[in-house]
Amino acid sequence: MPRRKRSSDTIDKAQRRIAGMRSIDASLDLGNGLTTDTFAALITESQQKLEAYNTALSIVDQTYNDILQAETVLAEYSERMLTGVSSKYGRYSNQYIMAGGTPRRTPRRRTSQSTSIPMPDPTPSTTLTLTTNGTKAAVTNGKN
Repeated sequence: MPRRKRSSDTIDKAQRRIAGMRSIDASLDLGNGLTTDTFAALITESQQKLEAYNTALSIVDQTYNDILQAETVLAEYSERMLTGVSSKYGRYSNQYIMAGGTPRRTPRRRTSQSTSIPMPDPTPSTTLTLTTNGTKAAVTNGKN
């Protein structure tokens, strides 16, 4: 997606304003360096900088697209190189692994044995009696 080019409301407003001032007087001088000629020069400079900015964005977009295209070509070539190594040496060879390939794994064989985990008996038959500072506490099933 191309980058959005910029426009300037400030430049548009300044152009409308200078048009109104020139209708008052073509060479209006308000003193202290405030003239329509200086104002027009600032507007022109701002327009040139905005155009340069938008041109730079277009160049960035073009360069970005060039990079994407180069990456696509490189990825395809890289895959072809790896395929070439696999066709010459095989998918399970050390050379294939050294070139960055991962060999296909052999499928795991399922066993017919169940993998259930035996659960402990929920009602233990043992009762513990604890003595703490002369008082007895009976513990049954892990509770006080």
